[in-house]
Amino acid sequence: MSMNKWFRFLPKSFLWRLTIVNVFVISSAILLTGWAVYETACFLVDGIGNFSVIRQQQFNATLFEYLLIFTGIAVCISSVIHFYVTRKLISPINELIEAIKILKKGTYPAPIPIQSKDEVGKLVSHYNELLYQLQKNEEQRKKLVDDVSHELRTPIANLTGYLYALKSGDLQGSKQLFAALHEQTERLTNMVEQIERLNEWDDHTKQQHTNKETVQIKEIVDQCIQLFSLKCDQTGLRIDADIEREEVFIHKEGIRQVVTILLDNAIRYYEGNGSISVIGMKQDSAYVISVSGPGAPINREEQSKIFDRFYRIDPSRNRKTGGSGLGLAIAKEIIENHKGTITVQSFTGINTFTCKLPTKNMRS
Repeated sequence: MSMNKWFRFLPKSFLWRLTIVNVFVISSAILLTGWAVYETACFLVDGIGNFSVIRQQQFNATLFEYLLIFTGIAVCISSVIHFYVTRKLISPINELIEAIKILKKGTYPAPIPIQSKDEVGKLVSHYNELLYQLQKNEEQRKKLVDDVSHELRTPIANLTGYLYALKSGDLQGSKQLFAALHEQTERLTNMVEQIERLNEWDDHTKQQHTNKETVQIKEIVDQCIQLFSLKCDQTGLRIDADIEREEVFIHKEGIRQVVTILLDNAIRYYEGNGSISVIGMKQDSAYVISVSGPGAPINREEQSKIFDRFYRIDPSRNRKTGGSGLGLAIAKEIIENHKGTITVQSFTGINTFTCKLPTKNMRS
């Protein structure tokens, strides 16, 4: 009979299966040891003693009886101790099973306390981390759905209202009206494109070297500045650049997108006097890109939220300027994909966004 067939006769409970198997092993070891002691003792007494045959048989019988009793007691005690110790050791597994059952029903259970640092403790620790990540992802998903619904509601309502009025004849079409409707559709298109970019970079975070290559960072930043030269000429703004040459292992299109977002924000929310400054330099084991420009002050509380999706310091101002509240969230996602950081500082009417890209990620 195969081993699998033997296991069919065991209880379904893992605790009882483990107990029965271990009791069998312990009992076999104790019986084997007892038999060895019995045979050895009988042989020694028979060799050194002057016992008659009857007394030798009595000694053998008495020794066998005591060994049998003590063996039975040892097996019973060890089995009970093993059962309770094993139950204590696998109790986190039972808690884990119950927690997973709750999770299957769509409810997030409380984290399981970690009682040890062994393999079971590591399993519980990984489960708690997974549970936290699932809860965090669910919260982000709900927030994203709520934010997207809120952001889409206004332009869709405007389009629906105006189109219905045009259809029913309550409103006559004009150049200004069609320009406003076109602006609303562009806003919707831009928002959808930015959401797609966020999703793309969410996928890229799972692949650390996706489309990355060693490039000259100065060329990328200079190209981004050149893209805004016409807009700066039209608005009378000036961009001062001081970019050090450095080869860095990056996602070229991603970093180009980050610099573009920062320059676009600096121009879009420009307030005051002075030029926009772009600086790129090697700093320790990182390459630092900073974009500074005059603008409305950003307080500390807003600085911690400004990289959140759909967050706006002044919603009414952002709608007038066409901002969706997604640009800086995309920039943060890209920089974090490079194992870097992006921060903002606001001081005396100058807002500075700084990106740090680790140069140690560069491939030789």
